[in-house]
Amino acid sequence: MNKVLIYLFVLVLFSSCSFPNYIIENKAQTLGLDFTQGKWLINDIDCPGNVYKELTQMSEKDFGGYLQDRLFPVYQVRGIILPQKINFNPSKNNLLEMKKGCDGFDYFINIRAGKLKEDLGPLDIKPQNRTIQERSNQSEVLIEVYDLNLAEIIYSQKVIGTTTVTNDHQEVHLAKTSRSLLLGAYSKIMQDIDKRSIKN
Repeated sequence: MNKVLIYLFVLVLFSSCSFPNYIIENKAQTLGLDFTQGKWLINDIDCPGNVYKELTQMSEKDFGGYLQDRLFPVYQVRGIILPQKINFNPSKNNLLEMKKGCDGFDYFINIRAGKLKEDLGPLDIKPQNRTIQERSNQSEVLIEVYDLNLAEIIYSQKVIGTTTVTNDHQEVHLAKTSRSLLLGAYSKIMQDIDKRSIKN
C-alpha cells in the first residue's frame, strides 16, 4: 500500500493538469423556456454509444424535474409519426409536418452530442514525437426546443468543451476525456436553461 501511495505521489508531482474550457456558442439565445405549460416530447438522443444511456437518463431526469408527468420520451409514445432522424435548425415546413405527426403535443426537445477530437487519454504520457506541439480532446452538445404550435425554434444552444495539452516539460498530463467533456458540455447547457427559464 505504501509503495502505491508513493507512486501516486510521484506521479502527481511530475505531472500537470489540463483544465477544460467550455464555450457557449449562441450568445444571441437570451431567453429560456416556459416549463409551466404544455405537453413535451423529448427525442431519442443522437450521441456516441458509450454515453447514450447516461445522457438519456440525465436529460430525462433534468427535463422531468421541470415538467414531471408532462414529459414523454418518443420511444415510449405510441401513435406519433416522425422522421427517423430530425435535423437541427429545421424549417417552418419541417416543424409543421412534425406537428401533424405529434398531434396533442406542444413542444419537442432535440439533443445531439458528439466527440470532435480525441488525442488524449485521462492519463497521458508525452509522445516521443517532439514535433507535436499541441494535442486536445474536444466534444460538443447541441440542444434545440421547438414550439410545435407556432412551428418555431424557441431555444437553440451549443456548447463545445475542450482540453488541450501543449508540448511542455512535463512527461505526464492529466486531462478530461472526450466523454467527460461531452457530459460537462451538456451540464453547461442545462445550467443556461435553468438560469433563464420559467419554472413551476
